[in-house]
Amino acid sequence: MGNASGKRETDNLYNSEELRMLESAYKNASGGALEKLTQDRLVETWSQTIERSLAESTAQYLFTPTKPGQQCVNLQLKKFGEPYYIMERGTIDQKMQMLLGSMERSGNDTFNSKQLEQYIYSVIKSYVHLESTAKNSGIKEWHDLGFNTTERSAATFAKGLMRNLGKELEHTMPNDALERWLHVTPQFLQIWREVFSQLYCRHGGSKRNIIKEMEIPILPALCDAPQNSHYRPIIELPHVLYINAQLPREHRHKWRFLFSSKINGESFSTMLGKVLDKGPTLFFIEDEDQYIFGGYASETWSVKPQFGGDDSSLLYTLSPAMRCFSATTYNNHYQYLNLNQQTMPNGLGMGGQFDFWGLWIDCSFGDGQSVESCTTYRDYVQLSKRKQFKIRNMEVWAVGDLPVKEEDEEGEGQKRSVLDGNLEDRAMLEIAGKKMHSDGLREPSMDD
Repeated sequence: MGNASGKRETDNLYNSEELRMLESAYKNASGGALEKLTQDRLVETWSQTIERSLAESTAQYLFTPTKPGQQCVNLQLKKFGEPYYIMERGTIDQKMQMLLGSMERSGNDTFNSKQLEQYIYSVIKSYVHLESTAKNSGIKEWHDLGFNTTERSAATFAKGLMRNLGKELEHTMPNDALERWLHVTPQFLQIWREVFSQLYCRHGGSKRNIIKEMEIPILPALCDAPQNSHYRPIIELPHVLYINAQLPREHRHKWRFLFSSKINGESFSTMLGKVLDKGPTLFFIEDEDQYIFGGYASETWSVKPQFGGDDSSLLYTLSPAMRCFSATTYNNHYQYLNLNQQTMPNGLGMGGQFDFWGLWIDCSFGDGQSVESCTTYRDYVQLSKRKQFKIRNMEVWAVGDLPVKEEDEEGEGQKRSVLDGNLEDRAMLEIAGKKMHSDGLREPSMDD
């Protein structure tokens, strides 16, 4: 009878397919008894799918009495489905109340920031585990390429998401700070929702497609993976998740591998040949102090004496801490690439100004610079441990779809000149100071 009443109350909250899924998940958790789902039983069942600490904290929320003096021993269907409903259709206030109820409280109007950090960590770990065990998940390709999730990178990711709480994190913080944090941290909301949607679907025996698919992918598709058995990525999966959420929405669906110094060689000309005309790019650099950092260049790279890019460009650090620095619009020094100049810097730079770069890669390749202050990016801190650093390893990835060139749009009959190929050779010639005199010998139709 208790469950029948609960079902009537849920009729107007879910569609018929969702109701079947929730009822099946409830039976699965209770061992088939519709009115005898205990807290211990729920934790044991859910711990098979998500992190045990997340299962325990969610059970704590579900089994906490709504009124003083009450005791919640067996969970009704309506209450059981509450996390699913809140994640799918709930307001920010409902999400905040669920989050507060899942943590140990330090007071009626405050929460423990360390408890929040632990909760975020358990959500991240649960997401990676769910994706790793899901059918047709793109995470397998990342794993096969060596992108793992260590305790350290997951914990650093959690701390990175916590930065939106404010510069001065205190052990005890007011609840309204948590509400503001939820408003400005959509990446956590997206991962959080995905975890609970998959949790209920799996235990309810339902296909994932009954949930509204994410408009923006959390994990990008991996394209053009290096075919080299010696390849070892600089970054880990949490770094990919963190940076992908900082990109413009239209570029989050796909990462295309372009260059690795470990497999392509420590050569500026080779790197240049791989990145020219490939669209927006991500740079990941590991220095000799094992700091990992980089930048997002929003404009396709070309050699020229002017700065390019726009205010969607970014600089970031990934290890030992995850931080992202967005544009201040104080100046437009977003990306710079120049070669063979006597009076101007030769190399690749992002942010700052000549000789005082937020990020600089010299054309000699092994040397770089990151200064203490950079007005191009907000809340910027020096990326590397030392102002002048040595590159230990570097990777470049393009994001989004490969840009279509004008000649490609004009039709298949339009041929490209052989002079447009061999970008690595062209870059080497430019570094050596050789002018491309044959550029003037193109067929007229190729320049019109």
